[in-house]
Amino acid sequence: LLVKTTWALWSIVLPIQIVITILYWAVVFDYSEDEVIYVGVMLHGGMLLPIIIDGFLLSRLPLRMKQFILPETFAFIYVLWTIIHSFSGIGNPYADAGEQNDDAIYDVLAWKNKTIGAMILTLVLLFVVSPILFLFCRVISRIPPRRLCEEGAGQHCENGAAADSQVPLL
Repeated sequence: LLVKTTWALWSIVLPIQIVITILYWAVVFDYSEDEVIYVGVMLHGGMLLPIIIDGFLLSRLPLRMKQFILPETFAFIYVLWTIIHSFSGIGNPYADAGEQNDDAIYDVLAWKNKTIGAMILTLVLLFVVSPILFLFCRVISRIPPRRLCEEGAGQHCENGAAADSQVPLL
């Protein structure tokens, strides 16, 4: 159960972290005004390298097509949360005082003031970028020899690993 949970969480975290990194540094971060700080770097890309090293090199977790639903579901729930947050009046603790009249977490997802732009970005991310990124990560995950083997694989699994010493796949 622990292996399956780790595997499922990694299949969510990897593509989502790639999207977070690309979007923050390409769309959200203002290079002319904002100062690069440690927390901003770690929240928006700093964890990508350890995630890649852990999943691809150390654990060698393969991504399966059936796992595509996991990051898509997470992304859909996050979009729902940004809509709820934008209209609920919760507020944004990181917003500059008086400069932002929308409670959006990120300016590009300002559902009150920029509904069409937020909708277009969300649809492109959910139905174009996310599938392409997941397929790219799937291809990369198939390159290193895997450590996990199918149950009943016989005496030897792929790459000569003994089936008896391996953990079964999802």
